[in-house]
Amino acid sequence: MSDHAQDLLQLLTDSATSKTLLKAVFSSPRAAEPEFLRVSVRPVEVRGLSMLQFTSQTATQEFHKNFGGDEALAELTRLVTKVYRNARITTADAIFEARTSRKGKCFLRKEAAPVAVVTPPAAHNRTRNYLIPEGVPCPFLIHTGVMTKDGAVRAAHSKKFGQINRFLEFINDVVAMLPADRTIHVVDFGCGKSYLTFATQYLLTTLLQRDCRITGLDRRADVVQTCSKIAKELQLPNLQFAIGDIAGFESDNPVDLVISLHACDTATDDALAQAVRWKSRVILAVPCCQHELNELLTNSSLPPISSYGLLKERFAAMTTDAMRGTLLTAAGYQTQILEFIDMEHTPKNLLIRSVRRTEKAPKDSTEKAYEEVFRLRNQLNIPPLTLERRLLEQESLPSLCRPESSDAGLPVTQTASVGGISSGSEMSS
Repeated sequence: MSDHAQDLLQLLTDSATSKTLLKAVFSSPRAAEPEFLRVSVRPVEVRGLSMLQFTSQTATQEFHKNFGGDEALAELTRLVTKVYRNARITTADAIFEARTSRKGKCFLRKEAAPVAVVTPPAAHNRTRNYLIPEGVPCPFLIHTGVMTKDGAVRAAHSKKFGQINRFLEFINDVVAMLPADRTIHVVDFGCGKSYLTFATQYLLTTLLQRDCRITGLDRRADVVQTCSKIAKELQLPNLQFAIGDIAGFESDNPVDLVISLHACDTATDDALAQAVRWKSRVILAVPCCQHELNELLTNSSLPPISSYGLLKERFAAMTTDAMRGTLLTAAGYQTQILEFIDMEHTPKNLLIRSVRRTEKAPKDSTEKAYEEVFRLRNQLNIPPLTLERRLLEQESLPSLCRPESSDAGLPVTQTASVGGISSGSEMSS
C-alpha cells in the first residue's frame, strides 16, 4: 500500500478510537455491479454504548448496521481497502478527501478551511434527538408558531416539528455534495407556508455556517407576502420569496439544490425537469396528487387493480414515482425513494432524493434505466408521461436506437412508436 493509503487507515483508526469521527462517506464502488452504491458512517449511542452506524444505500433502499470497537475498525478498513475508491471523512478538526485510482494509488487531501458539519445525535433511546432540539428557542419556529418563546414545541405542531427535523436530516446527509468553495444556491418550488424553506436556511447558515442564497417560489401572493415579512423580521437577507410558476422561473446563478414539496400532480414533474436542466447537484421532491397516470388507466388496463378506485389511485401514485426515479437515474442521477413521514400521518409520505453523479454515468446504465421505463409503459399501454416528455424536449435522456430485431417494446429509432405515441420530436410537441 502507498503512504497515503496507510495515512488514510491511520486517520480512520485514530478518529474512530478517539471518538472524533463525525461522519464518513464511502463511494465509487470498485465492483462493476456493487451491492451498495455507497455507505455512510456516523456515531450513535445504543443503550449507553458508543458505536458507529453503517448505512448502506442501494438505488432505492437503506440498510443499517451498528458496530463497536474492533468490529467497527475492521468494517472501516474493509470498506476503504476493498469495496470503495473514494472516501470523505469529517472529524472534529477537519474534512479529508481520499481517492484511490484504478491502479491502487491512494491520494489523501485535507481541506485547508474545514466546513462545520452537523451530525445529528443518534441515541437509540426513547427520546429522539434532533438537529433542532426541543427546548432550545429557534427564531423561525417561534415566528411560525411551532415553538413558544422559551423553545417548547406546541402540542398542535409536534408532528410538524418532527417533519421539519426529518427533512433536515435528508439535507444533512447530502450536504457534502453541495459546493464548499462558493455560495450555495437553493430554489424551493411551491414553498407554501415555508416551514421547510426557513428550516433549510437555518441548517445551512446557522448550523453548518455555509454561505447560501435561497429563493422560495409560490403562486399565491398572500403566502409570499407573509413569508417575506417573516424573513425581514428575522433579518435573513439571504432568503427571498417571489410570486411565480415553476415552468417560467429562471435563475441568474447555478442552482445547487432544488426542493419541491407537495407540488400537485405534474407540477412535481416540471420541478424535476427544471432541476435536471440546471444540472442541480441535489434534488429533494415530495410528490402529491398524481392524477396523470390514474386518468390514463382504463378499467381494462390492469384488472382487477384498475377495477377498484382506491387501488387504482395508489397503484398510479406508486408507479408514477417509480418512473420518476428511474428517469432521473437515466438522466445521470443517483436516486433513492425514501419514507419522509410515517404512513400513519399521511399516505403522501415518499421523498425522492437524487444526487447528480460527480463522474459521468456509464452509458449502459443510463440506457438500461430508460429501457425499463419504456418496458413499463408498454406493459401499461400508456404514452410518455410529463417528466419523460420534458426530459426528452431538453435532451436530458440517452438516445435509444435498436436494430429491427430489437425486443418488442423498445424503439427501433428515435421516432419509433412507443405506447401508441411517437418517441421522437412529434411526441414532445
